[in-house]
Amino acid sequence: MKKFLLAATIALCLMSAGCFQAKYDLIITDDGAVVRNWKMLGTAPFSRQIEQMKANNERLFPNLKLKPIAEGDMLGYAFSLEYPDLESFAKSYSELYNAHAGKSTGVSRREGWFFDAYAFDFYCTVTRENLPPEVDHVTQAALTSLVYELTVQLPYAADFHDADEVSADGKVLTWKLAPLLIKGGERNLRAQFKIWHREKIFLTAAIGVLMLAGTIFFGVKARREESVSVADDFRFKRNVFGWLFISLALVAAYVLLTPIVFTEADIISAVVP
Repeated sequence: MKKFLLAATIALCLMSAGCFQAKYDLIITDDGAVVRNWKMLGTAPFSRQIEQMKANNERLFPNLKLKPIAEGDMLGYAFSLEYPDLESFAKSYSELYNAHAGKSTGVSRREGWFFDAYAFDFYCTVTRENLPPEVDHVTQAALTSLVYELTVQLPYAADFHDADEVSADGKVLTWKLAPLLIKGGERNLRAQFKIWHREKIFLTAAIGVLMLAGTIFFGVKARREESVSVADDFRFKRNVFGWLFISLALVAAYVLLTPIVFTEADIISAVVP
């Protein structure tokens, strides 16, 4: 589909004001579900190509939702797919989102108690031999009339990214790919983020509060107790609760502060040639 998109877009963009739009959106919810949206719009010369893209998408994705859309003199379709989790999204077919051997890792995941850490490494490539000769005469006006971008909406701010635009306090990342589409080349689109397990965080915090309360309670009891043997027993219990609280705090700090290093074993994406 990308090769076809190249030929159609670049050749016709030179003679079409308003030209062509291809926008891809990934929405990641705080429970890890994924909504994958994309839309393709073009002026009249693109109608046949857009219909072919529509037919190709319907063939690839039986559960695809689509609707006709219009923006000014451009017509096209909006497509949508929903996935219950990031793993099912990672294993579904997509030249952009899947892993490419030796080029990109697609989606990687490192599971943990407080959070699951994810890394996106998407790969977009355009080779010069696929471009028509007219590309050398593409003007800046033609470039600005072409929209080709990927936007990822995250539930929490990204830990790392190489996006061209960032908004919503680091939660919305956008990569502008139109120059790549016209001039050729390749680019990796990378981001790392976490999906937090709020129920486990609350549970850990509650356990920590109970340990701290136990430390304080037995400490106070030990200071007020007149019997030496009983006071020693209270101090022992105070120390146990205190060490448990400190241990829990240290483990939590280590988990939260240690940088995540993804390896090949963490890749959950399907691999395409």
